[in-house]
Amino acid sequence: MKKRKILVMLVAMIAALWMTALAEGHLSGSLDGRTLYVSWRVPEGSYELTVSQNDWPICLRNVTGGEGNISLKVDDPAAAYSLRLRNEMGCWTAKVSGKPAATEAPTAIPTAEPTKDPTAAPTAEPTKVPTAAPTAEPTKAPTTAPTAEPTKAPTAAPTVKPTKVPTTKPTAKPTVRPTSAPTQSVSVSNREDLANQVLKLVNEERAKQGLGALRMDAELTRAACVRGGELLQKFSHTRPDGSRWSTVSASAFAENIARGQRTAEKVMAAWMSSSEGHRENILRPSYGSIGICVFNHNGVMYWVQLFGR
Repeated sequence: MKKRKILVMLVAMIAALWMTALAEGHLSGSLDGRTLYVSWRVPEGSYELTVSQNDWPICLRNVTGGEGNISLKVDDPAAAYSLRLRNEMGCWTAKVSGKPAATEAPTAIPTAEPTKDPTAAPTAEPTKVPTAAPTAEPTKAPTTAPTAEPTKAPTAAPTVKPTKVPTTKPTAKPTVRPTSAPTQSVSVSNREDLANQVLKLVNEERAKQGLGALRMDAELTRAACVRGGELLQKFSHTRPDGSRWSTVSASAFAENIARGQRTAEKVMAAWMSSSEGHRENILRPSYGSIGICVFNHNGVMYWVQLFGR
Protein backbone atom coordinates (compact mmCIF):
# COMPACT_ATOMS: atom_id res chain seq x y z
CA MET A 1 0.00 0.00 0.00
CA LYS A 2 2.82 2.42 0.90
CA LYS A 3 4.55 1.77 -2.44
CA ARG A 4 1.29 2.44 -4.30
CA LYS A 5 0.78 5.74 -2.42
CA ILE A 6 4.36 6.81 -3.20
CA LEU A 7 3.84 5.93 -6.90
CA VAL A 8 0.60 7.97 -7.03
CA MET A 9 2.35 10.93 -5.40
CA LEU A 10 5.22 10.74 -7.91
CA VAL A 11 2.80 10.67 -10.87
CA ALA A 12 0.92 13.67 -9.44
CA MET A 13 4.18 15.60 -8.97
CA ILE A 14 5.32 14.84 -12.52
CA ALA A 15 1.91 15.94 -13.89
CA ALA A 16 2.06 19.15 -11.85
CA LEU A 17 5.59 19.89 -13.11
CA TRP A 18 4.51 19.24 -16.71
CA MET A 19 1.48 21.52 -16.39
CA THR A 20 3.73 24.23 -14.97
CA ALA A 21 6.09 23.77 -17.93
CA LEU A 22 3.17 23.99 -20.34
CA ALA A 23 2.01 27.22 -18.77
CA GLU A 24 5.50 28.70 -18.96
CA GLY A 25 6.31 27.56 -22.53
CA HIS A 26 5.87 29.85 -25.51
CA LEU A 27 5.93 29.87 -29.36
CA SER A 28 6.37 33.09 -31.36
CA GLY A 29 7.30 34.32 -34.82
CA SER A 30 8.21 37.49 -36.70
CA LEU A 31 8.58 38.54 -40.35
CA ASP A 32 11.50 40.47 -41.79
CA GLY A 33 10.83 40.93 -45.51
CA ARG A 34 10.66 37.44 -47.00
CA THR A 35 12.23 35.73 -43.96
CA LEU A 36 10.01 34.24 -41.22
CA TYR A 37 11.73 33.75 -37.83
CA VAL A 38 10.21 31.17 -35.45
CA SER A 39 11.36 30.72 -31.82
CA TRP A 40 10.13 28.60 -28.91
CA ARG A 41 10.81 27.67 -25.29
CA VAL A 42 9.02 24.44 -24.31
CA PRO A 43 9.69 21.34 -22.16
CA GLU A 44 12.30 18.88 -23.44
CA GLY A 45 11.14 16.29 -25.94
CA SER A 46 10.45 15.78 -29.67
CA TYR A 47 7.94 18.08 -31.38
CA GLU A 48 6.31 18.56 -34.77
CA LEU A 49 6.46 22.16 -36.06
CA THR A 50 3.91 23.16 -38.73
CA VAL A 51 4.02 26.54 -40.54
CA SER A 52 0.99 27.48 -42.66
CA GLN A 53 0.54 30.39 -45.09
CA ASN A 54 -3.06 31.64 -45.11
CA ASP A 55 -4.10 28.29 -43.51
CA TRP A 56 -2.19 26.31 -46.20
CA PRO A 57 0.74 24.20 -44.76
CA ILE A 58 4.08 25.21 -46.30
CA CYS A 59 6.54 23.63 -43.83
CA LEU A 60 6.43 20.51 -41.65
CA ARG A 61 9.54 19.87 -39.50
CA ASN A 62 10.57 17.76 -36.48
CA VAL A 63 12.32 19.84 -33.80
CA THR A 64 13.52 19.31 -30.22
CA GLY A 65 12.23 20.97 -27.06
CA GLY A 66 13.98 23.41 -24.77
CA GLU A 67 14.88 26.72 -26.39
CA GLY A 68 15.13 26.77 -30.18
CA ASN A 69 14.61 28.82 -33.32
CA ILE A 70 14.60 28.50 -37.11
CA SER A 71 14.29 30.86 -40.09
CA LEU A 72 12.30 30.15 -43.27
CA LYS A 73 12.17 31.87 -46.65
CA VAL A 74 8.56 32.76 -47.60
CA ASP A 75 7.05 33.95 -50.88
CA ASP A 76 4.62 36.60 -49.65
CA PRO A 77 5.72 39.04 -46.92
CA ALA A 78 2.14 40.34 -46.66
CA ALA A 79 0.46 36.97 -45.98
CA ALA A 80 -0.79 35.67 -42.61
CA TYR A 81 1.22 32.77 -41.18
CA SER A 82 0.09 30.25 -38.53
CA LEU A 83 2.58 28.39 -36.31
CA ARG A 84 1.88 25.15 -34.41
CA LEU A 85 4.28 23.19 -32.17
CA ARG A 86 2.95 19.95 -30.72
CA ASN A 87 3.64 16.48 -29.37
CA GLU A 88 1.56 13.94 -27.46
CA MET A 89 1.81 16.00 -24.26
CA GLY A 90 0.88 19.49 -25.45
CA CYS A 91 0.42 22.03 -28.23
CA TRP A 92 1.43 25.70 -28.69
CA THR A 93 0.16 27.99 -31.46
CA ALA A 94 0.96 31.50 -32.69
CA LYS A 95 0.07 33.76 -35.60
CA VAL A 96 2.24 36.17 -37.60
CA SER A 97 0.71 38.79 -39.90
CA GLY A 98 2.75 40.30 -42.73
CA LYS A 99 2.91 43.99 -43.48
CA PRO A 100 0.38 45.17 -46.08
CA ALA A 101 3.20 46.26 -48.36
CA ALA A 102 2.79 43.70 -51.10
CA THR A 103 -0.31 44.91 -52.83
CA GLU A 104 1.79 44.45 -55.96
CA ALA A 105 1.10 40.76 -56.61
CA PRO A 106 -2.72 41.02 -56.47
CA THR A 107 -2.63 44.15 -58.63
CA ALA A 108 -0.36 42.58 -61.22
CA ILE A 109 -2.49 39.52 -61.93
CA PRO A 110 -6.00 41.04 -62.10
CA THR A 111 -4.90 44.15 -63.96
CA ALA A 112 -2.72 42.58 -66.61
CA GLU A 113 -5.09 39.98 -67.98
CA PRO A 114 -8.54 41.59 -67.97
CA THR A 115 -7.23 44.80 -69.50
CA LYS A 116 -5.65 43.26 -72.59
CA ASP A 117 -8.58 41.38 -74.09
CA PRO A 118 -11.39 43.90 -73.39
CA THR A 119 -9.37 46.75 -74.90
CA ALA A 120 -8.46 44.90 -78.07
CA ALA A 121 -11.93 43.64 -78.92
CA PRO A 122 -14.11 46.74 -78.37
CA THR A 123 -11.73 49.16 -80.07
CA ALA A 124 -11.05 47.20 -83.24
CA GLU A 125 -14.47 46.03 -84.27
CA PRO A 126 -16.89 48.81 -83.39
CA THR A 127 -14.72 51.17 -85.43
CA LYS A 128 -14.68 49.03 -88.56
CA VAL A 129 -18.39 48.32 -88.88
CA PRO A 130 -19.67 51.88 -88.26
CA THR A 131 -17.08 53.30 -90.67
CA ALA A 132 -17.90 50.84 -93.43
CA ALA A 133 -21.65 51.26 -93.18
CA PRO A 134 -21.93 55.08 -93.06
CA THR A 135 -19.47 55.50 -95.92
CA ALA A 136 -21.26 53.04 -98.16
CA GLU A 137 -24.71 54.54 -97.73
CA PRO A 138 -23.98 58.27 -98.21
CA THR A 139 -22.31 57.48 -101.54
CA LYS A 140 -25.57 55.70 -101.93
CA ALA A 141 -26.95 54.38 -105.03
CA PRO A 142 -28.98 57.69 -105.21
CA THR A 143 -26.06 58.95 -107.29
CA THR A 144 -26.59 56.15 -109.77
CA ALA A 145 -30.35 56.28 -109.42
CA PRO A 146 -31.02 59.64 -111.16
CA THR A 147 -29.15 58.46 -114.23
CA ALA A 148 -31.62 55.85 -115.35
CA GLU A 149 -34.98 54.34 -114.50
CA PRO A 150 -33.67 50.85 -113.71
CA THR A 151 -31.83 52.35 -110.78
CA LYS A 152 -34.94 52.69 -108.62
CA ALA A 153 -35.69 49.02 -108.27
CA PRO A 154 -32.07 47.90 -107.70
CA THR A 155 -31.52 50.73 -105.21
CA ALA A 156 -34.33 49.70 -102.92
CA ALA A 157 -33.44 46.03 -102.79
CA PRO A 158 -29.61 46.00 -102.62
CA THR A 159 -29.38 48.90 -100.22
CA VAL A 160 -31.72 47.56 -97.54
CA LYS A 161 -30.85 43.90 -97.49
CA PRO A 162 -27.07 43.79 -97.92
CA THR A 163 -26.59 46.51 -95.32
CA LYS A 164 -28.62 44.89 -92.55
CA VAL A 165 -27.28 41.36 -92.82
CA PRO A 166 -23.54 42.21 -92.84
CA THR A 167 -24.00 44.73 -90.04
CA THR A 168 -25.66 42.38 -87.53
CA LYS A 169 -23.88 39.12 -88.18
CA PRO A 170 -20.23 40.18 -88.51
CA THR A 171 -20.52 42.40 -85.45
CA ALA A 172 -22.19 39.84 -83.18
CA LYS A 173 -19.95 36.84 -83.78
CA PRO A 174 -16.48 38.38 -83.62
CA THR A 175 -17.44 40.21 -80.43
CA VAL A 176 -18.58 37.10 -78.57
CA ARG A 177 -15.70 34.79 -79.47
CA PRO A 178 -12.75 37.01 -78.63
CA THR A 179 -14.30 37.78 -75.26
CA SER A 180 -14.99 34.19 -74.18
CA ALA A 181 -12.00 32.40 -75.74
CA PRO A 182 -9.27 34.09 -73.67
CA THR A 183 -11.25 33.39 -70.51
CA GLN A 184 -11.32 29.65 -71.18
CA SER A 185 -7.64 28.91 -71.91
CA VAL A 186 -4.39 30.64 -71.01
CA SER A 187 -1.27 28.94 -72.35
CA VAL A 188 1.30 28.03 -69.69
CA SER A 189 4.83 26.66 -70.07
CA ASN A 190 5.32 23.45 -68.07
CA ARG A 191 8.51 23.17 -65.96
CA GLU A 192 9.19 19.51 -66.74
CA ASP A 193 12.21 19.37 -64.42
CA LEU A 194 10.04 20.30 -61.41
CA ALA A 195 7.20 18.05 -62.63
CA ASN A 196 9.61 15.08 -62.68
CA GLN A 197 10.80 15.94 -59.15
CA VAL A 198 7.16 15.89 -57.96
CA LEU A 199 6.61 12.50 -59.66
CA LYS A 200 9.71 11.10 -57.89
CA LEU A 201 8.49 12.33 -54.46
CA VAL A 202 4.95 11.00 -55.11
CA ASN A 203 6.31 7.53 -55.90
CA GLU A 204 8.57 7.61 -52.82
CA GLU A 205 5.52 8.29 -50.61
CA ARG A 206 3.59 5.47 -52.34
CA ALA A 207 6.54 3.07 -51.90
CA LYS A 208 6.52 3.75 -48.13
CA GLN A 209 2.93 2.43 -48.09
CA GLY A 210 3.72 -0.58 -50.28
CA LEU A 211 1.90 0.93 -53.30
CA GLY A 212 2.91 0.76 -56.96
CA ALA A 213 4.57 3.71 -58.72
CA LEU A 214 2.51 6.08 -60.90
CA ARG A 215 3.54 6.61 -64.53
CA MET A 216 3.51 10.03 -66.25
CA ASP A 217 0.62 10.24 -68.73
CA ALA A 218 0.69 12.64 -71.74
CA GLU A 219 -3.09 13.25 -71.85
CA LEU A 220 -3.30 13.93 -68.10
CA THR A 221 -0.28 16.28 -68.35
CA ARG A 222 -1.96 18.18 -71.21
CA ALA A 223 -5.17 18.51 -69.16
CA ALA A 224 -3.17 19.56 -66.07
CA CYS A 225 -1.65 22.46 -68.06
CA VAL A 226 -5.13 23.50 -69.25
CA ARG A 227 -6.24 23.57 -65.59
CA GLY A 228 -3.06 25.53 -64.75
CA GLY A 229 -4.06 28.29 -67.17
CA GLU A 230 -7.56 28.34 -65.67
CA LEU A 231 -6.16 28.75 -62.12
CA LEU A 232 -4.80 32.17 -63.14
CA GLN A 233 -8.43 33.29 -63.58
CA LYS A 234 -10.02 31.32 -60.73
CA PHE A 235 -7.98 29.38 -58.13
CA SER A 236 -10.59 26.69 -57.44
CA HIS A 237 -11.59 23.13 -58.29
CA THR A 238 -14.44 24.76 -60.26
CA ARG A 239 -13.47 25.86 -63.79
CA PRO A 240 -13.94 29.51 -64.94
CA ASP A 241 -17.07 28.55 -66.92
CA GLY A 242 -18.67 27.08 -63.76
CA SER A 243 -18.17 23.39 -64.66
CA ARG A 244 -16.36 20.82 -62.47
CA TRP A 245 -12.58 20.33 -62.80
CA SER A 246 -13.17 16.74 -64.05
CA THR A 247 -14.64 18.00 -67.36
CA VAL A 248 -11.10 18.90 -68.48
CA SER A 249 -10.41 15.25 -69.46
CA ALA A 250 -12.25 11.92 -69.40
CA SER A 251 -9.02 10.33 -68.09
CA ALA A 252 -8.91 12.45 -64.88
CA PHE A 253 -10.30 10.96 -61.64
CA ALA A 254 -8.79 13.28 -58.98
CA GLU A 255 -7.09 16.68 -58.79
CA ASN A 256 -4.55 18.34 -56.45
CA ILE A 257 -3.72 22.06 -56.87
CA ALA A 258 -1.39 24.46 -55.01
CA ARG A 259 0.31 27.83 -55.43
CA GLY A 260 3.11 29.74 -53.74
CA GLN A 261 5.46 26.88 -52.79
CA ARG A 262 8.92 27.42 -54.35
CA THR A 263 10.13 23.78 -54.47
CA ALA A 264 8.79 20.28 -55.15
CA GLU A 265 9.64 19.30 -51.55
CA LYS A 266 7.57 22.16 -50.11
CA VAL A 267 4.48 21.49 -52.23
CA MET A 268 4.64 17.76 -51.40
CA ALA A 269 4.93 18.56 -47.67
CA ALA A 270 1.84 20.79 -48.00
CA TRP A 271 -0.18 18.12 -49.83
CA MET A 272 0.88 15.29 -47.50
CA SER A 273 -0.04 17.28 -44.36
CA SER A 274 -3.35 18.57 -45.78
CA SER A 275 -6.69 17.43 -44.38
CA GLU A 276 -8.57 18.12 -47.64
CA GLY A 277 -7.97 14.81 -49.45
CA HIS A 278 -4.67 15.68 -51.20
CA ARG A 279 -2.78 12.96 -49.29
CA GLU A 280 -5.56 10.43 -50.06
CA ASN A 281 -5.29 11.20 -53.79
CA ILE A 282 -1.50 10.64 -53.76
CA LEU A 283 -1.80 7.34 -51.85
CA ARG A 284 -4.93 5.88 -53.52
CA PRO A 285 -4.09 2.26 -54.52
CA SER A 286 -6.39 2.23 -57.58
CA TYR A 287 -4.51 5.02 -59.39
CA GLY A 288 -1.80 4.06 -61.87
CA SER A 289 -1.09 7.24 -63.89
CA ILE A 290 -0.58 10.95 -63.25
CA GLY A 291 -0.25 14.24 -65.14
CA ILE A 292 1.75 17.11 -63.58
CA CYS A 293 2.02 20.75 -64.67
CA VAL A 294 4.29 23.29 -62.91
CA PHE A 295 4.75 26.91 -64.02
CA ASN A 296 5.75 30.37 -62.79
CA HIS A 297 3.38 33.32 -63.29
CA ASN A 298 4.49 36.79 -62.14
CA GLY A 299 6.88 35.23 -59.61
CA VAL A 300 4.27 32.83 -58.14
CA MET A 301 4.65 29.06 -58.64
CA TYR A 302 1.51 27.04 -59.56
CA TRP A 303 1.30 23.22 -59.18
CA VAL A 304 -1.36 20.86 -60.67
CA GLN A 305 -1.71 17.07 -60.36
CA LEU A 306 -4.35 15.00 -62.21
CA PHE A 307 -4.66 11.29 -61.34
CA GLY A 308 -5.85 8.47 -63.63
CA ARG A 309 -6.44 4.72 -63.49
